[in-house]
Amino acid sequence: MPPANKNKFDTKGNNILMLTILRQSIADYPILYVVVLAVLVLCVFLWAIAMRASRRRRGEKESLIAALEYEKALRAQFRFITQQLLIDTPPERLVEGVCCAIQMDLEAQPDMQAAYGALPEPRRLVYALGYVVQDGRGALSEFFRRNGQPLTKSALEAVWRLVGGECAAVFAGEYDAFDEENEAASLVKGDIAAADARWEELVRAQGESLYAEAKEYILANSQFFVG
Repeated sequence: MPPANKNKFDTKGNNILMLTILRQSIADYPILYVVVLAVLVLCVFLWAIAMRASRRRRGEKESLIAALEYEKALRAQFRFITQQLLIDTPPERLVEGVCCAIQMDLEAQPDMQAAYGALPEPRRLVYALGYVVQDGRGALSEFFRRNGQPLTKSALEAVWRLVGGECAAVFAGEYDAFDEENEAASLVKGDIAAADARWEELVRAQGESLYAEAKEYILANSQFFVG
């Protein structure tokens, strides 16, 4: 018999012997059964956690790639803005695209903060609203966690003027809650979660029409955006 086959049968015999010894040990010491079972359960539990973490990381990576691809396409589409582009683009994407174009202009300046402060009002408001669309898509509170003054104050004005209605009221409530200078407002997690949920309902219910007034504003002030 070839040596390889002999080793194969020797290994099989050793495994059988080890299982026999393990069964006898469990029979002699019942507590050992509990320990072995606990170890097996722990291994399965840790494996499940590792699998969930792996899926979460994969999902986060895919989401990041998708976001980068979306921004890349947006930058390409709005690198040069024409009147026809403003007319043809759906409201929500138009707000995002114009915001992206302004962002590219600001990035080219040596002092972005000073350049932002010097923006004409129509560009400043649409730029701020674009960040609300992007950062607040999942939860409105994320917009306030990611951004600060002066952007959030401009966004408050933009939402009141270019969106209005209950959306503006919900936005104003979260603005006050996250305003560190507003001592009268308190940050209550339950209230923030409720406001996030209501904002999401309003955005979902109104769809593209939510930003229809913003598109009209852009078209009425197209001289500030074309070029």
